[in-house]
Amino acid sequence: MNDVTQTVNLPFSGYHKPKERPVDDELSRVGPGTPCGEYLRRFWHPVMMSQRVADTPVALRILGEDLVLFRDLSGDVGLVHKHCSHRGMSLEFGIPAVHGIRCAYHGWCFGTSGQLLDTPGESASSVLKQRLFHGAYPVVDYKGLIFAYMGPPELKPAFPELDMMDLPGNEMLPWQIHSPCNWLQISENSMDPFHTPFLHTRVSGVQFEDAWGELPIVDYHEREYGFFYTNARRSGDNIWVRIHDHLLPNFSQNGALYERGETPRYFGRASLTRWIVPIDDTNSYVIAWRNLNQMDDPEGRSKRTEIGWGSVDFYGQSADRPAAQRQSNPGDWDAWVSQGPVNSHQRENLGGTDQGLRLLRNALRKGIRNLRQGTEPVRPQAQNGFVPTFAGDTILRIPRGAGDDRALILQTSRKIADAYIEFQGLPDGERRNAIARALAPLNQI
Repeated sequence: MNDVTQTVNLPFSGYHKPKERPVDDELSRVGPGTPCGEYLRRFWHPVMMSQRVADTPVALRILGEDLVLFRDLSGDVGLVHKHCSHRGMSLEFGIPAVHGIRCAYHGWCFGTSGQLLDTPGESASSVLKQRLFHGAYPVVDYKGLIFAYMGPPELKPAFPELDMMDLPGNEMLPWQIHSPCNWLQISENSMDPFHTPFLHTRVSGVQFEDAWGELPIVDYHEREYGFFYTNARRSGDNIWVRIHDHLLPNFSQNGALYERGETPRYFGRASLTRWIVPIDDTNSYVIAWRNLNQMDDPEGRSKRTEIGWGSVDFYGQSADRPAAQRQSNPGDWDAWVSQGPVNSHQRENLGGTDQGLRLLRNALRKGIRNLRQGTEPVRPQAQNGFVPTFAGDTILRIPRGAGDDRALILQTSRKIADAYIEFQGLPDGERRNAIARALAPLNQI
């Protein structure tokens, strides 16, 4: 039997399997001029922790571009092309000026907007300052993270102020971790809730809580600019519904890290507010805030000293673990990095639990293709001053009944989602009270 298509299902058929790893260029390539790269450039992205940008300029690479981030002597932050517009010396060796950054080679000074402010070696009649702008991008320095917009300046959207960014009683600690792989395979992890019971609980041991090992009942909800989904399971006499955000193209939030579903409560909020930012096609940053508050971590299990550059306080998010531990008890970082520098979608065999990946990939393709045809992507829009999000935990005491318990869990999760949607435009305190009133009749306490 010589037909390869008839032999691939035979035992020991490795010989007949494809050896190449064709990648999905449409979703993976992020450099200037690429379809995905142009799409990603229509959004604000965090690019660096603020504390990393002090007296010395920082060279970095974002979306395949070599850049320099600096803080001038007035405290303003600039993000500029790496190589000086005069003779090409790297501005990572530049000297912060009162306004802008001065190249060490010949003293040319560039403002944060890219304007050429000073050419000390040129004659007084030089018109260089009138005709030359260095490459630069607008930035926002916000609560410990520096955000940049790298798209067409005339199409710059408003900076998206999410409701989690100003949550009463919440402390936001920034963190940033490098992964040597494509951005998409990291970002997809948050749209794959079924990895949690296996990777984090069943296969190599409990990494968070035993309760996470139960196979969840997942229900996806589309928003104008992304998704949220309910990730529901039973915890004793309680139904525990964990809600996740995933906003296009690369933003996600999830519920409390140390939740066990034991104590009924309404409308918990996100423990992580996170972006996956491409460095280039084969390297990425996770740049995020770790949200610390009494409501979502009443036992005080968060470890603030572990949150920061290259580190965060929960299991398996970086390579900074012994190799033997990573092999015997792999975490998220190992899962997405070990797929290779750029995962090959043609080599995958998706199943019924991969609905989230299909939804995300299709939405990204639609946005990328629409942009190529001239339609700009929809960006998160503020309602009453903020962009509402949904991530967090609601736990209701609803014991098992005589009927189908999984149907009961799904029905409950949809009622919770409806309440979250109905009151999304309210400020946090009002929204919390309204959700509690709406869901209280379900709670059999």
